Formats: sequence, C-alpha cells, structure tokens
Amino acid sequence: MTNDTILEPLPEDQWFIESQELRSLIATVREITANAAENRTQTLAKLEPYFQELLAQEQWLPEKFAQVNPESKMGGGIGQWLLYRAKDRSLSVFSLVIPPGSTTPVHDHLAWGLIGLYKGNQEETVYRRVDNGSAEGHAQLQITEVRSLQRGDIYRLLPPDGDIHAVKTTSESESVSIHLLGNDTGCIWRHQFIPESHSVKSFRSGYSNAPCKEEEEKYAQV
Repeated sequence: MTNDTILEPLPEDQWFIESQELRSLIATVREITANAAENRTQTLAKLEPYFQELLAQEQWLPEKFAQVNPESKMGGGIGQWLLYRAKDRSLSVFSLVIPPGSTTPVHDHLAWGLIGLYKGNQEETVYRRVDNGSAEGHAQLQITEVRSLQRGDIYRLLPPDGDIHAVKTTSESESVSIHLLGNDTGCIWRHQFIPESHSVKSFRSGYSNAPCKEEEEKYAQV
C-alpha cells in the first residue's frame, strides 16, 4: 500500500504562535535529531523529558489554539491547529482539540513522534494491521491496546508500532493533545480506516488555521 505525496519546501519555517517554550523545544529537537546515526527509539527517549516539560507548562498555548472547529475535515468538531512547521516539512507541531464525547476516525500518522495530553482526559484505542495491505481499499485491523490518558501522559509513534489509533474525549470538557511529528501531518495523504467494514481510504486532515497548497494535486490512491 502506497500513498506518497511530494510536498514542496516552504520559504521558511512557519511559527503560528509566539512561545519561547515552543521555540526552545524545537531547538532541542533539531539538536537531538541532527545525529543521523541514532535510531528513532533513542531519539524519542531523549526528546521525551523536554516534551514533558512543555506539557507541564500552562500558559504557552494561546486559547485560540485550544478550541474546537465545527468545519473540521476530521469531523465531530475536531480542531487541528498548526503551531509550527519546518521549512523542509520534516517536523510539525500541532494541537488536536476533541470535543467531549467525540472520537477521531481510526487513522495513521506515517511519522515518528510524540503525542502528549495537555488538557482533559482521553481514551485511546490502538490498532495494528493484520493483513498484507495488498487488496485495494481493504484493511484488517486488530486492537492491541485500550488505555485511559490523563494530562501529562505521553505516547510514542514509531511506525508501524502505535501508528494507527482512534482517540475519544472522556472528560466533560474538550481534550487537547500536542503532537510533535516528523512530517507535515495535516498536509500529507494518509489513511482513515473503517474497522467495521474492513476498509481503508486516503484522507488529508488539513489544519484549522493553515491551508495545504497542494489541495488540487493528484495523489496515489490506496
């Protein structure tokens, strides 16, 4: 199964909030990931304490980026707010805001990274594929874990491990998670799974505050 999109470089790194805390984290990410010989497991282990520090601070994320979005391409009022994007699109940071009772589609990310809960409570259902991906539009998934998440909890993405999941807000108010991922997640074509019908389709989640200029590009179907 392939679903590749070539994205042109940006003129420069894009910052959508003014936050010294976030800038410090990005500088640390750049420093740690500069060691090309290091595997991603080691990289994420080194990054996690710094990411944990960001989650523990309460004032760095503007309220605008912790709001739901009725026009969300993910549905259910889910807001996906871009906070930072690297010029070469090799790194993005965004907040995902899920209204109470809403659940994301089952989806993948196609990137290594860290996701941490900044506000509220969530239930995460993690899946893995148990088919070979050769049948077009077909995907057989198996649930590997269901876990409850509270503020400050972090999980790692190292595809294929942990890369397919769905997340539901279980708190009375919206949940806000911060994503630090090694691609331009909102603008790449990735996969939405429908476990009940054993099907999969291409989708692009987009961002609530930043367009994807490649909207009209042809892309590879699953």
